[in-house]
Amino acid sequence: METAEDDFDVDVEVDFIGRETDLKRIYKAWGKHRIFGIFGLRSVGKSRLVKEFLTRYKSKEDVIVNVDVKPLSNSSSLYSHICVKLGIKTEANARESERWIHHIVSELVKRSEENFILVFDNTEDYQEFKGTATRDSFLSLCSQVIKRCSNVKIILTSTTRVQFAGLGHAYFSYKVLPLKRTETKRLLRSVIWGTDLGEYEDSIVTLSEGLPLLILMIGSELTEDDGMLTPEDIVECLLTSRLKTLSREFYPKEDRVADVYKDFIDRLASVYREKLTILEYIPGTFNVDQVSQLLDAETEAIVKYDTLKPILGRHFLSYDPTTRRFNIQGILRECLQSYYTIKNLPEVRARYCKIFTAVMVNISKRLGTTEYTEAMAEFTVEHPNLQKLLTDVKYTRQDTYHFFIKIATDCTVLVDQFMAGDGEDFYQGCMRIANMYGKDRDRANVHIAVGSLYTNIKGHLVRGADNYDSAIAVFEKYGKSLQLATAYQRKGWNLYSQGKNLEAVKFLKQAFDLSVSSGKEYQSILLQSLNSLGLTNTVLGRFEEAERYHFESLKRRKEIQGEDHPFVGACLNNIGIMYYLKGDSHKALKFYEEGLEIKRKSATPVISLVNSLSNTANMYSETGNSKKAHILLDEAIELLNKEKVPCRDAAALLCDTKGKVYRREGAFKFAEDMFQKAIDVRKEISDENVPYLESLVHLANINKRQGNYISCIRISNKALTIKEKAEIAMPQHPFIKECLECLVEVYKKTDDKDKCKETLEKLESELIRLEKVHLDHGNERDLLKVRTQMHEIKAELEMAPKL
Repeated sequence: METAEDDFDVDVEVDFIGRETDLKRIYKAWGKHRIFGIFGLRSVGKSRLVKEFLTRYKSKEDVIVNVDVKPLSNSSSLYSHICVKLGIKTEANARESERWIHHIVSELVKRSEENFILVFDNTEDYQEFKGTATRDSFLSLCSQVIKRCSNVKIILTSTTRVQFAGLGHAYFSYKVLPLKRTETKRLLRSVIWGTDLGEYEDSIVTLSEGLPLLILMIGSELTEDDGMLTPEDIVECLLTSRLKTLSREFYPKEDRVADVYKDFIDRLASVYREKLTILEYIPGTFNVDQVSQLLDAETEAIVKYDTLKPILGRHFLSYDPTTRRFNIQGILRECLQSYYTIKNLPEVRARYCKIFTAVMVNISKRLGTTEYTEAMAEFTVEHPNLQKLLTDVKYTRQDTYHFFIKIATDCTVLVDQFMAGDGEDFYQGCMRIANMYGKDRDRANVHIAVGSLYTNIKGHLVRGADNYDSAIAVFEKYGKSLQLATAYQRKGWNLYSQGKNLEAVKFLKQAFDLSVSSGKEYQSILLQSLNSLGLTNTVLGRFEEAERYHFESLKRRKEIQGEDHPFVGACLNNIGIMYYLKGDSHKALKFYEEGLEIKRKSATPVISLVNSLSNTANMYSETGNSKKAHILLDEAIELLNKEKVPCRDAAALLCDTKGKVYRREGAFKFAEDMFQKAIDVRKEISDENVPYLESLVHLANINKRQGNYISCIRISNKALTIKEKAEIAMPQHPFIKECLECLVEVYKKTDDKDKCKETLEKLESELIRLEKVHLDHGNERDLLKVRTQMHEIKAELEMAPKL
């Protein structure tokens, strides 16, 4: 096994893998240069690369002199060691550097008929720790050899780039990076010969970071003890405690990953080590400005020169010139977290809050503008840093709480759409600190944020409404404000989601009236109000009003957000819904397609894109193009499969839509499988909500159509058990009605007259309930349908004795 010290003389048990590009580049420089500096991170494979290069490319006449510098404590021991390697006697009086260097150079000149390659391994100690005199002597030796001995080439390996003055083009330096992913896989497979990693291979490759030491240690863990640890076990261990897993006490110290990299960090001067420990508080990548603020530096130029350049030169940081951002190498991060502490942690946290609150607010503001794509790209880069910001709410003090209140006020759309997994704990923390330090308006702002979370993410609509009411009660005391308009709009959307559409219109119009004549800061609420009014009036069957609101929203969005903004795509999708409910399938499909095209072009959230794909697929299916419908649904499924965090709601929606497509095709068995998958997922989310009820009804219907009447009755009865809770959550839903209609058909087909009459009576009661709901909501379109069906059921019940 290759040791952590990169000892050139050690026998390496594994075959050399990869590095073909590195070897070619060094070979290309071999004929043009005389001295080569091979540098890079600890245990990245520098010495092994040099050994492989010489094995492949040295001439038969070349004499290789290997000198491991690490154990040589000073110039005198270096001199003695070189003499031994060259087979010459030391001079007793060669104590001063000029004398012993002259002696070695003279001996090499005398042997001009021989070609020498001097390999100095692990030279970083001579650069950093063994004194200025030792460093200068070593560099002088290399320079003198190159200048006076044309028969000699020198190769140096080091974790620090070796600097030479006066050698000009003779010197070639080359940075060795971690192995590429394909190379990592090949090396890993070579050391675990016969072990099948299966689905865990990619995870193990990622966790090894392309570092040969980590790869070899992981291979050792997988193969020792007759493979007691499975690949799944290894992944779990590496994810929970990678340092401990790869640093067990029975390994030699030079193979323990924690010891190797802690020693590497300890070599860093204390002033840089302290700064690096502070920078590790940023979990993702960072730019110079963020470093400057976090370290409280005077200027960016100073932080570049005094901090970043020295640390970067010692390979603790990586730098991407395209994004101009830095990152700390992964295994070094873990060591910093495990073994080093930040001395002034409260101050660092406060600076962190200030820095990344500004970043988050800036991104949020740009989401609703033509800069959406750029904002999303920045969010992707900053995501780990913003996640940490949200979790830091638990450390809030009085001097920092206002940062978190600002996030809750200005960034709810960003949190709800892209950081929902962290949102609930964050808002709970905000409420706690608002109660401790804040004023009533701070608490009201948090109530709006919590209301949005419950409404849009958790589906707890009543809780969401209660939070909006608490906010409205506060903001109404202070007169017109953006916060009041926001609370009205979100309360209106909540009521729309509950099916309370007339109440929803009242609040949405209040939000619209406050926003329409106000400044730019109200634009977002104005657009949301227009959109919500369009949707609400669509459900109410007021299609002329809905059309007016939708197209006004579309016009303003294009002006403010640009033609290709995902919110424009969402607006077009909503217009498609309006035409679909109006009964114009072809117009609906046209707007669905336009909305989908825009969402594809923009950096729209995956969930939003999946919803559009589902709607468009459903419409293709209804208009007879099942093939296109399946293509879109398969695309949506593939998108969801790529998501790191599974979105179960969207997955269930796609299964349900695919089931409808199969049902229209007459492929009932495939439809049954899809509806069952939707049920399984929706039951995990909640077995009392309306989407779960909807899929149960679909499954019952498909069993009826296949003649599986017993299964249909069983599934329908299961659906009816959640009738009351579903009615509270969404009073206007039609699924209990559809369930009872299905049962009526089954009882007719099985000639069960008593059950048929009993179910018809239940259906009549359900229609009476829906009539009242649609009356209350002013939904004339659906009211007409219900009353027509009530008349038919009444007539059928009058005929019941004759059945």
